[in-house]
Amino acid sequence: MLGKLIRHEWKETSKMGCLLLFVVVLITLFGWLAFRTPMWKSISNGNASFSWLDIFSVLTLMMYVMMLAGINYGITIYLGVRFYQTMYTDQGYLAHTLPVTKHQLLLSKILVSGLWIFFLMLSLYLSVFILGASMLSLFLPQGYSLASLWRELGLNFGELLELIGEEMDFNVIRWLVTLVVTTILSPFATVTILFGAISMGQLFGKHRVLAAILSYIGIMVAVSVLSSIFRSILMFSRITSAGSYLNNSLDSSIIINLLLAVGLYFVSWHVTSNRLNMQ
Repeated sequence: MLGKLIRHEWKETSKMGCLLLFVVVLITLFGWLAFRTPMWKSISNGNASFSWLDIFSVLTLMMYVMMLAGINYGITIYLGVRFYQTMYTDQGYLAHTLPVTKHQLLLSKILVSGLWIFFLMLSLYLSVFILGASMLSLFLPQGYSLASLWRELGLNFGELLELIGEEMDFNVIRWLVTLVVTTILSPFATVTILFGAISMGQLFGKHRVLAAILSYIGIMVAVSVLSSIFRSILMFSRITSAGSYLNNSLDSSIIINLLLAVGLYFVSWHVTSNRLNMQ
């Protein structure tokens, strides 16, 4: 039954998810075109010039940055609103009458929502990479292409990692593996925390939406404070290198978010199982 719930949730959220992915592709195209104006070529040649066309280039890049932020926050808001509507309003009455457990209902929403955030996050990273590569290509020496640069980086990638590890005195491979694990898990932790905050809002008698928003803000502030305290402890502890600090800081971030996500998952389960009062 969990599979059917996941397929249904994926179908219901695919329109918005695909629309946002299309917007990422569109703004990436416009961002790439913005770097094709004469201003950027003249800067790379050391003879900066400015024309009316370059005004649109700068405005396009500013809009690109704002759109990236808008997409990042937009998908989070959309998923939060959808969770609230399909779980705690009359729209979600049918979902709670299905022959499924509350765990299955919550997991289907967390898995699908986490996947959409993961896909959009990857698309945003790829978009920034493409624009960064586009800008970098303007400043490469004459006759030297991006393909040549990537080829050289690929050939010397191992040596580069070893050099970074020696300079910063830490295991780069371990840090990269931890970073990949964090990247994969963080979208699911994010939506679990979001859904938990929304569920906490349902414990209030009135103004539940406002209570959910304030709960989420409070949780984010608490996480930020805890992370800052832990980083401060690391700074004054026996951390012998910047690399050790990076490793321990990343590890602590994963632990804090995972523990919080697990705790708030059970808050959502408790509310949907024992305190359900749909509006």
